Amino acid sequence: MRKLESYVARYGPEAGPKLYQVLQSQAAHAGVSARLRRKIAALAEQRSRPLPLFPEPAMSGPVTSE
Repeated sequence: MRKLESYVARYGPEAGPKLYQVLQSQAAHAGVSARLRRKIAALAEQRSRPLPLFPEPAMSGPVTSE
């Protein structure tokens, strides 16, 4: 993580904090965007798999013919 002090030392007391804030905001926005893209992709994948019209009935035990 970048430190505010390093920006102040490099760019001065006026520009350093502003640049630091801008870069932190961009990083946070990119993280939110990536999380939303993953959520949207997961929802789209769930909807792309159709449900079967006639699902197989669940058997409660082994079927034996006598």
